Amino acid sequence: MLSKTFLLALAAAFTAVAQNAAYAQCGGQSWTGSTACVSGYTCKSSSAYYSQCVLSSAVIGSTLKATTTKSPAAASSIAASSSGNAPSGQTFKASFTEYGSGDSFGSGNCNTATTACGFYTSPGYSAAVSQAEFGVGPGAGAGPACGSCWKLTIQTDSNGKKVSNAGNSIVVQVTNLCPASGNPLCAQNGLSGTNQYGANLNFDTCIDSKASAALFGSSGVALGVGTAQEVDCKGNWSGTVVH
Repeated sequence: MLSKTFLLALAAAFTAVAQNAAYAQCGGQSWTGSTACVSGYTCKSSSAYYSQCVLSSAVIGSTLKATTTKSPAAASSIAASSSGNAPSGQTFKASFTEYGSGDSFGSGNCNTATTACGFYTSPGYSAAVSQAEFGVGPGAGAGPACGSCWKLTIQTDSNGKKVSNAGNSIVVQVTNLCPASGNPLCAQNGLSGTNQYGANLNFDTCIDSKASAALFGSSGVALGVGTAQEVDCKGNWSGTVVH
């Protein structure tokens, strides 16, 4: 007969393995995995379709309190980086696609106030971003990433071949959600997860905002891979937000 000590140890080991990583999915419709998160994180429901391991309120509170005590400027920096889930200024490997008028899915105009964020840009480049970064699922409205700005730099096509305009960069503002359900490109398991192209994030550039043409240029591709870095909209993004 197995000892009680062994069974307790086995249960503890199973719990540790079953804990989801920071910012990973932990629930939602059709989710069959664990709903537990690593220490310091709690499983928070964004919608009926998606729950995510996010920093617990206790950790956020203690971090802000400690930072404010040491440096008010640093506390402001933390607050400023709270758009979406990505730390401000961090660079991720990213894949780039396009949607909007004339795409193969018949999406229609992507540059309207019907976006998940409830606004569009005119002028100004815009894009939808992967659900893990957007922060909420379909039908849940605006996510915390709405209004954040990203510098996108294309390097290769989907096969890893260097494109003719490798190194070309544009800055887009997030106005929409690229949903995870039924869309492997945007179904990364948290910001440490990757899609089939090894990208932590996917940016679906809005054709109607002219972002797609500006990024892909004469490369001859409509799916590229490169990097994405969150930047301050002020001084980096040029355009007007329309509600």
